[in-house]
Amino acid sequence: MQVSGPRNPKLRTACDRCYDLKERCERATTSARCARCKRLSLSCSTVRPVRPVGRRVHREKDIVSGTTSSKRRKLEQYQPGIDAFLGVIPDQQPGEKELLLFLLSRPESLDQYVVCPSFQAEQQQSLAFQLRAALPSLKDAYLACAVTLKQLQYSTGTDVDPSISLGYISKAMSALRALPVLRPQDIVLCHTLGSALAFSIYSAIGVGVPDICRYCLGTTSPFVGTAISGSHEDPWESFLILMETTDCLVHRTTPIRRIQAPTAFVVDRHLGLCLPLMPYYHDICVISNSLLDTTDVSALDRLHKQLDGIHTFVESWQPSCLNQLVEQFDSAEIINLLAQAKVYRLGALLMSHRLRFPFGQEDVQAEIWSKEVMMELDLAKSVTNRSMRFVTLPFIIAAVEVRDESLRLKTLQRVNDYVDR
Repeated sequence: MQVSGPRNPKLRTACDRCYDLKERCERATTSARCARCKRLSLSCSTVRPVRPVGRRVHREKDIVSGTTSSKRRKLEQYQPGIDAFLGVIPDQQPGEKELLLFLLSRPESLDQYVVCPSFQAEQQQSLAFQLRAALPSLKDAYLACAVTLKQLQYSTGTDVDPSISLGYISKAMSALRALPVLRPQDIVLCHTLGSALAFSIYSAIGVGVPDICRYCLGTTSPFVGTAISGSHEDPWESFLILMETTDCLVHRTTPIRRIQAPTAFVVDRHLGLCLPLMPYYHDICVISNSLLDTTDVSALDRLHKQLDGIHTFVESWQPSCLNQLVEQFDSAEIINLLAQAKVYRLGALLMSHRLRFPFGQEDVQAEIWSKEVMMELDLAKSVTNRSMRFVTLPFIIAAVEVRDESLRLKTLQRVNDYVDR
């Protein structure tokens, strides 16, 4: 059997970018710049830890923590690689590496960014994966996000100047406008950039978040439903849709995208068990917008029937496969996930009820659902002693119904606990 030529074992070592993206890496030696990085004008380096020789060890899942030991091992191996990768980023300003390390090497820093702690490491790996693949586009958005998270975590004890975040946000906005979305593979990058930017703007500025969400969702709409070959599942779409839907519900406008209900059991990083309810929140927004200008009796009757259909589905809905939660989350997380699901269900019932019966009609039932939302949130917080994330939408719906002056004051005091910062 003929051998075409001697094989250089060094050529089996792909650069870090090609390795992460599972792309073909072509270069003469490991010290040379590969063809792909050269074509895209990217820095080309190989600084990740050397993979151990031999077969990988498989371990059983750790039921208590909700993560596998192999995941923890990969994360531990991953952090030195992140440190080395950040060390070779060109044109870094003083303190930027420390900010990115805060975001990408400390899972607890993402507490405000996910629905429960078990998703912190997974969210961090997604952020790091995207940064390696698209550093120039994401760097400023990540820095803005890091400043925001640091301020939220340490409150007034941080040494980071809040105005620094505005500079990074401005540059990240320019990066988003310049980002070409030409193929399905660009969806995740656009959503990652938009989510990091929206999160930072929400905390640092407070206005403009819906515009970011609509821009990202509108830009990627042509590729919705298209298979994304070779890419990871998009973990950012639900965040953008939630933020936009909340704004549309308040201002009675129509959301750009109706999220697809999952066909299998899914616990979302932001919406937890509530993904199956989000299409109905979209429909509620559409109906609410239509009711603004509709006076035709037959059209009103059709919209009311749609509301009745939403009510029927949501009233009977409950999360599926709850036994699987025990294998993935601790008891406090399960309590908060179930409470989140319950208040989203109650919020949808209350909102559809209010569109069917304006204020002054059937107020007793609306008040009951409003009180149930508040009681569920308070009960979960008292049992777990943890703040709940991503329950702003049902909280707002329930808060509108509070009429008693003393209860309104109490509701105002709850804002810091149940409205995301």
